[in-house]
Amino acid sequence: MSRDWLIALASGVLSVFAAMAFMGGSPGSWFLVYLAPLPLLLAGLGLGPTAATVAGAGGIFTAGLTAGLLAAGFYGLIFVLPTWLVAQLAFIQKQGAGGTRLWFTAGWILSWLAVLAAAVFLVASATSLWSFGIGVDKAVIIHLNDAFTAVAPLVPEADRQQWVALLTPLFPGVVGTSWVMLTVANGAAAQAILVRFKRNLRPKDSFSCLALPHWMSWLIVGAATVALIGSGQMEYIGRNLAVILAVPFFFLGLSIVHMAVGRAPYPRALLMFFYFILLFSGWMVLAVAGIGLAEQWVGLQRRFAGPDKENK
Repeated sequence: MSRDWLIALASGVLSVFAAMAFMGGSPGSWFLVYLAPLPLLLAGLGLGPTAATVAGAGGIFTAGLTAGLLAAGFYGLIFVLPTWLVAQLAFIQKQGAGGTRLWFTAGWILSWLAVLAAAVFLVASATSLWSFGIGVDKAVIIHLNDAFTAVAPLVPEADRQQWVALLTPLFPGVVGTSWVMLTVANGAAAQAILVRFKRNLRPKDSFSCLALPHWMSWLIVGAATVALIGSGQMEYIGRNLAVILAVPFFFLGLSIVHMAVGRAPYPRALLMFFYFILLFSGWMVLAVAGIGLAEQWVGLQRRFAGPDKENK
């Protein structure tokens, strides 16, 4: 067995221990759960797509041995599947003009992650309807009721129902969004670590040159249309699909904001103020995603970057 395979297997085992750290009960253990994708992405982006497969398989096998088949399935879905996809897409190349190598861009990888999350939500919705005979919204209500009962059994019934009613409309969308964000954050961290130690196989990406495929616009417009004209299950599914598919546009909007602020006086102070507002304002999040969607049609990056710069 090669050294790279051994490193990849160790990365998978380390990822499982991080994912299951909350079982220890210590207050800071949840932080390790959020870092569970990092070893998998370090192996995938630092050693290549095959290493990502080995790390993922080793992680699933370890999770099965330590916590059972159900836990292994959840671990594979939540951590292995998106990180494996990132590692496969990250090394796709094509021949450019003059014999240059063009890498699969970060914007395309981000878009496919959002599509993956949307596809998982659609499969879950279909499974809920066909296997259990209830719509996904009803399944979410049951899940949230069970979760609140387990976590906070002393909360009065009326208060619990209010929280369930508040969370239900966008719960799948928020979960899907968090799933994509978790992978993106760990992927960026993994690539930064690899670049720092000169172990990266893929060139460093420029956040200011982020670009999305044009078909992403049609996907989110389609989901929003279903949410607007549909009713019942169709409206619920369309609304949450739109939330999930808005994630790449949020990052695209952030790149526009960074580019615009970079041309203003005191850019660091402005960015700190912007992120402070972003942290506490849901409307600001929607506005940033709207800026990203507008970029697809108007080309704001070209305006801020100037005539000599072009997005690839």
